[in-house]
Amino acid sequence: MLLRQLEYIIAVDTERSFTRAADRCCITQPTLSQQIRCLEAHLNIEIFNRQQVPVVPTLEGQLILEKARGIVAEVRALEQFARQLNRKELAVYNLEAV
Repeated sequence: MLLRQLEYIIAVDTERSFTRAADRCCITQPTLSQQIRCLEAHLNIEIFNRQQVPVVPTLEGQLILEKARGIVAEVRALEQFARQLNRKELAVYNLEAV
């Protein structure tokens, strides 16, 4: 499972469209669909009901999306933290507390 795949499912959920989500992610729609299918196969869960327009998550997909949003938020927080460390903004930070 890749972080990028989680970002893709969040984009589809937000946009309610594979085409708009692909544009938002700066990739082609077939690539986005393939990556989401790979994630679904890996998790053995259908995340989106592709029969509905606009696209909506399945019940299981809603739960996966909730977790995915948390994971992506944590990764973004880690990246921000690392940038602060690199800029010495956390000069007094006690590394032993981590």
